[in-house]
Amino acid sequence: MENKFNLTREQNVFVAKRNIVDYIWKSANLEEIGVTYPKIQAIYDGGIVNGLTVDNIIAINNLKYSWQFILENEDIYYDFKVLYGK
Repeated sequence: MENKFNLTREQNVFVAKRNIVDYIWKSANLEEIGVTYPKIQAIYDGGIVNGLTVDNIIAINNLKYSWQFILENEDIYYDFKVLYGK
């Protein structure tokens, strides 16, 4: 039986790209930014959103840019065991 939790790098990138707005929404909520999923989608698409502070919109855009950086630089090797010595 195949292990369904052992995804290839390409499969992981595909899943991340499909769920990027959801990941940003969840991260924004962890940062205590009270924002709805549709507002995150609008900000992600480059739209204008009312009812948020400039700092909150900048934080959401920074989350977007960080995900884009990771997904656009697939050739970078990440090994947190080496970075943090664990």
